[in-house]
This record gives sequence, structure tokens and C-alpha cells, in this order.
Amino acid sequence: MNYNFKEKQAIISVVMAMAQADGIIDPNELAYFEQLQELLRITPAELRSVTATVDNDFSLLGLIVLSQMDEQKKADVKKMLLQMMTSDSDLNEKELTLFNFICRVTGMDNAPDSIEGNSDLDYDPARIIDSKAAKALASAEKRLLGEGKN
Repeated sequence: MNYNFKEKQAIISVVMAMAQADGIIDPNELAYFEQLQELLRITPAELRSVTATVDNDFSLLGLIVLSQMDEQKKADVKKMLLQMMTSDSDLNEKELTLFNFICRVTGMDNAPDSIEGNSDLDYDPARIIDSKAAKALASAEKRLLGEGKN
């Protein structure tokens, strides 16, 4: 899916906020962020431009941009947030609170199931973490979406 510059800017701002939500930026989160850069086809110059404009004021504007996306793009962003949130295999309460807030204020909570979303955005958890952690990540995603309740 193609995203315009403002959409990429909004996505990067919420994904960066998710990575920072628990106060620790894990190496797996950095690795996922690099992979996300590839998946979104963000050039190094574009990334510098995007990150230079991401600040607290833009985060609010970014939520507005996200809320105006179509349902498929919202589902894609929801998936990106879930993957960032679980990339370190440590589902933190602050991350979950931020995820729920972003989904509620942007309308992403009504978007299609992010696990079933755009397969072009799928990433290989084994590229980032070992297979045991990859299983934990898949399990965490399912729990967040109300599937596979214990």
C-alpha cells in the first residue's frame, strides 16, 4: 500500500511513541523499526525528514492524519503497532494503554483484524528474535485481538 509523506510521518510518530512507551528501547524494537522503514519504502532522506518533524505537537496532528486514513491503511497501522509492541516479547501495560488510546481516537479499533491485514507488511520475527520469542509474539498478538483466550 502506498502512503503519502504525511501518512508516513504519522505512522513513524506513533510507532516511535510505542517503542518508547515502556521507557526502554529494546534492540528488537530498533530492528523492527528498520524493517518497517523497508516495508514502508522510506528512503534514508525521507526518514531524516520524517524524524526531524516528529515532536509532541506533531503527535497530535499525526493522530488526526491516522484518523483520516481508509480502513485498510488503519488496519495496516494497527498491525504495525502490534508488531512494534510485541517485538521485544515484553507486553508492557504502558504499551497496551497507548495502543488502546491510539486505536480509540483514530478509529483503528473498528479497522479490520490486523493479523489478517496486508500481508505485504508481514515481517519475519525470526529476523529479529529467536523462534521461541516469535511464538510468544504471535500468541501476544492473538490475545490482544481477543483470540486464543487462556
